[in-house]
Amino acid sequence: LKQAPRTWLLQFTGYLSKLGLCSSKSNTFLFILHKNGQTAYLLLYVDDIILTASSQSLMQSIISSLKSEFAISDLGPLKHFLGITVTRSKSAMFLSQEHYALDLLERANMSNCNPCNTPADTSSKLSSSDGKIHANPTEYRSLAGGLQYLTLARPDISYAVQQACLF
Repeated sequence: LKQAPRTWLLQFTGYLSKLGLCSSKSNTFLFILHKNGQTAYLLLYVDDIILTASSQSLMQSIISSLKSEFAISDLGPLKHFLGITVTRSKSAMFLSQEHYALDLLERANMSNCNPCNTPADTSSKLSSSDGKIHANPTEYRSLAGGLQYLTLARPDISYAVQQACLF
């Protein structure tokens, strides 16, 4: 049904409110709980959930409450989400989009291109070798969108991507 996803979202967010999680003002799909000096964050993206908390007991409490109301699976520690790879050490968490960027290069048949020292070559201008438009406009738009998504977390390459997408 067309309304099924919306109905599920309303039911899910309503249940989160019952648990005490409040929607963030900057991102309506980020829910925050402050309880007894502890904090929990729940991020919802379509039907994927990332949950973290300041204590393991608070996190397990939220997970068990969600499991009692919804059919959910706990996939364990976060490894990959929306093109971001998460690597943990004892003292830190490293977020990387390397795999996502390499996948974009492979989709564009550019995985064997030579890298350059700066994100933009200021001396050359972009142009098609034969003067024709891209053979597959849908694939081009998909690649341009993927590059734009990549630049949300990478301002160091955003100028070069902007120029390529404008072309």
